[in-house]
Amino acid sequence: MIRLVFIVWYLVGLLLMLTIGVPIWLSFSNGLFLVFFALYASSLETRLGEKPIVSWARIIFIGAMTFLIEEVGVRTGWPFGKYSYTDVLGVSLGHVPLAIPCAWIGILIAVVNMITTTNRWLRALYMGTWTVIFDMVLDPVAFARQFWVWQEQGDFYGIPATNFVSWFVLAALISLLFPKQRPSKYIQREAVRLVQAMLLMFGLLGTKEGLWIPLLIAVAGIVLAQGGIRVDRIRYKQMV
Repeated sequence: MIRLVFIVWYLVGLLLMLTIGVPIWLSFSNGLFLVFFALYASSLETRLGEKPIVSWARIIFIGAMTFLIEEVGVRTGWPFGKYSYTDVLGVSLGHVPLAIPCAWIGILIAVVNMITTTNRWLRALYMGTWTVIFDMVLDPVAFARQFWVWQEQGDFYGIPATNFVSWFVLAALISLLFPKQRPSKYIQREAVRLVQAMLLMFGLLGTKEGLWIPLLIAVAGIVLAQGGIRVDRIRYKQMV
């Protein structure tokens, strides 16, 4: 059910943003989309065979932890750099929209279920790399659309390098919370499709803002993710 809701919300939202824009009376949909994103990604995580209470406890912990990190970040400028959120993403608690930890949950869980290695340190490296790829597409678009505002100018569309370094480190560390478990080929494929869909969305939105490098990164990420599925299939056939 959540998969269908996410797909419909995704398609309608993308169409509106690429054409007439999101009407004011639908402005709440920006934050709600990230909630659906998190729920859809979480539905993949809860199908891996763990007890539901264990999976949901980890998901909630990741949401709470990333919210606290974001709150510290907005207040102090560490570790991402100096930035602040606008009201575009809806209701906030403190200085952080409640949709932001949902974005973290969605990205981290979708990415970790793309990765099939059971080596924790190699998975951490992949996790950090993929989240940086994701953020190099997402962050310039979100900044251009004023989801949040950077108060110190960086070299990548005004975004400081500390932001990407922090994403890499945090994602790599958070990956250690997940069990050493290889996702099934069906869950891996669904996770890849989810990541590809999000890269496509922000890549296309980037073209509307004249952000061509993020579009190229999005295309490269989509191709790389698809290549990962093919490589894993070849390895699986060789194993059997």
